[in-house]
Amino acid sequence: MDVVVLAGATMAVYFMSFAIFKIASGRMQRLSGRRPFRLVGQVLGSRWWLLGLLMILLGFAMEGAVLSTLPLGVAVPVFGSGLVFLLLIGIGWFGERLSAREWLAMTVTVTALVALALSAGLLPVPGLPGGPPGDSVRLAGPAWAVAVPLWKPAVVAVPSVLLPIWMLGSRDHGVDGRHARPLTGVAYGIGAGVLLGTAELSGMGTAWMMRSHRSGLFATPHPYVVLLAGALGLGLLQVALQRCRLSIVVTVVTITAKAHLLLAGTLLSGQPWPRDGILLALRIGGLLLAALAVLTFPHHEQRPRAVLPAPGPGPGSSAAPPEVVAYTGNHRRVEERMSTT
Repeated sequence: MDVVVLAGATMAVYFMSFAIFKIASGRMQRLSGRRPFRLVGQVLGSRWWLLGLLMILLGFAMEGAVLSTLPLGVAVPVFGSGLVFLLLIGIGWFGERLSAREWLAMTVTVTALVALALSAGLLPVPGLPGGPPGDSVRLAGPAWAVAVPLWKPAVVAVPSVLLPIWMLGSRDHGVDGRHARPLTGVAYGIGAGVLLGTAELSGMGTAWMMRSHRSGLFATPHPYVVLLAGALGLGLLQVALQRCRLSIVVTVVTITAKAHLLLAGTLLSGQPWPRDGILLALRIGGLLLAALAVLTFPHHEQRPRAVLPAPGPGPGSSAAPPEVVAYTGNHRRVEERMSTT
């Protein structure tokens, strides 16, 4: 059970590092994936960002310890439970607000996590098979990390890396113009989540080999995939955090990364799915609900509502025209002066 507590602490460390990245993004010039060298120079020159990097590396090491002990079906819902802590940071620290549709997406997310937890026996319910997570902690060992055929990690890693690279390099356009609607960050979150989920998966293989003192780590693709996918994922995440709300971006990142980790990790490591029909239905239903949650999040921020000026004095008055103040979903202040005719 101690490792379950460690899994929850891991996500708290992750979310604190994302909050630090958010603070760092506010002190940087506009970031763009179409200028990767400038992006790298800006993030490496930020002390706040380097502090966040140290924290996320600590979280990554903690996650490796968790994934080398807990089965994926148990670890993933525990990781996802930290989203409550994320909402506290976003709402309490950064003053973010969620629309009714976004709260609905959050509710679907929580339902998905509950279904996955039930399928893993984390929430025992009378009438459902399975037991506490301690009954299934011991795994077959790290043999898959050494002997896995190269085509399996290639099938997982190559599309997972190439698609976000294409998105970051060719589709990363700013939102400009008076009537432009800022993005909520769903697409960024999916791309970064796939990359970070791929890095987590290879990190799991690396952790298993190191824990068993296996040699030949650098003859496997695991450390190289961790570095490449992790660096690209953090770059895409940093662009998203500068432009969008923390609570939406990181929620989508977390859902996507953990679902990707569960599906791809099961393929590579051969960890079994529940054999009981009810538990299997809960596992599949939880994954489908996670996908539905991502689709439920709106892709654009709500249009700011202008405050109509109060009726002023009649014609010929020298009173100054009133100001109309509105706020976008990114909490950037937009001020317009309305001229009178």
